[in-house]
Amino acid sequence: MTEHSLWESKNRNRQEQAFGITLGKITAVDVPSRTCSIVTFMGQGTLNDQVINSCQWLNADANPDGDESGCIPRRGSMGLVFFVGGETFIWGFMRPQSKGGSAAQGPENPKLNEGDKIISTKAGNRITIKRSGLIELFSKDTLQRLMFPLGGKIVDMCQYYNLKGDGGTIEWGADVDTGMCLYDAEFRQSLGRYFIVREQKGYISSDIICRTTIGPAFPGAAGTSTPTYTHTIGINGETVTTVSPPQPEGTPIGYKSTIGPDGSITVLSGTGQTVVFTISATGETKLSVNSIAEASVSATGDIAVKNKVGESTISATGDIAIKNKVAEATMASTGDIALKNKVGEATIASSGDIALKNKVAKLTMSSKGDIEISSGSFFTMTVSATGEVKIDAKGKATIAAMKGLDITVSAGPVKIEAGGPIDIKAKGTVKIDTGAGATDNVLTYPTTLSPFTGAPLMPYSTTVMVSK
Repeated sequence: MTEHSLWESKNRNRQEQAFGITLGKITAVDVPSRTCSIVTFMGQGTLNDQVINSCQWLNADANPDGDESGCIPRRGSMGLVFFVGGETFIWGFMRPQSKGGSAAQGPENPKLNEGDKIISTKAGNRITIKRSGLIELFSKDTLQRLMFPLGGKIVDMCQYYNLKGDGGTIEWGADVDTGMCLYDAEFRQSLGRYFIVREQKGYISSDIICRTTIGPAFPGAAGTSTPTYTHTIGINGETVTTVSPPQPEGTPIGYKSTIGPDGSITVLSGTGQTVVFTISATGETKLSVNSIAEASVSATGDIAVKNKVGESTISATGDIAIKNKVAEATMASTGDIALKNKVGEATIASSGDIALKNKVAKLTMSSKGDIEISSGSFFTMTVSATGEVKIDAKGKATIAAMKGLDITVSAGPVKIEAGGPIDIKAKGTVKIDTGAGATDNVLTYPTTLSPFTGAPLMPYSTTVMVSK
């Protein structure tokens, strides 16, 4: 009978074991707790023939950060046993402790067996080589890979992983037959799923390989004012971004942009997609507003703007055209200008030619100075740059002068009347062809002689007579 119990430090057994070292043999292994049962031998005094049911095993590179490299001990293995402060350790088989004294391993207990080799970290990532040859890669359920030696090769046997938690879910799977795989993750703002972020990658559909959606829960949550944002990437490289107003599912898209694999860009804006902006891969640009107004710029620099009542164009060469439903104007790069409406038009050529006309009359001036005036099909008057004047009238033409001279030309007789003398001067003979074949018709001026003096009297009217 001793005066001190086994649990007191003054007990002889406790004093001998305080800092003792002996050999031990493992009789049982508790993998989850990283402890084993041992029997000591070849020790001195109370260190010999001890049965210890909870002995921690040590690894050679154990450290306070929790990293571990070693193996799971097997029954029958032997090692050095250390007695420190009432605790026992066997060299090379210890699960390390953290700085706070708690177990460094995470909440997941790996499914290990005796003889398995393991390399793990405090974060829970590990590589395990099992006695059967199976290799396991593990990272907190977000990645699990199993590889098995088969016919001299390592075969990947894992085709799926899944993680579910309060913050969302992550799933990954592969179809062995098609070779297609899909990564689907959903992150929630709260357990009520009022706001989520969902990301999908891989074989989503026949033409989409990536889709990200940010917004309210699906199909929508009452009282949520956050718009829904969707970003997709097609298998051909096409990228589509959409933003929908903060309303229930089915609300028209407020914004949509598409980037084609060739570099083309299309932007739709407005709940009714009222604004459409497109840039082709060649550089051609188009803008449409409410489907009633459009503007475009071609790859060569041509510009066109139009709405339902008019349009204007500017070509890359400098040609300009403006028109509406009743009128139009053009300006050529050469300097030619044209204006017209439904009743008339005007043109100015770069050469200097000018023309004004309507449906019944026309006035033209050439760059040489020639002038032509025409009215319908009955009257034409031309004045050449040399001063030659020509009047062609199929009807009746009257020329009135300010001093009372009237010249009337009609299909009938020619009549010239004046309030005073009429002088006709010519360097040559004045000829009038009556159309009867007469020649050398000469204008004569019959006069009246004074009965008093015999001198010619001033007539009040003069009639031009034609003598044959």
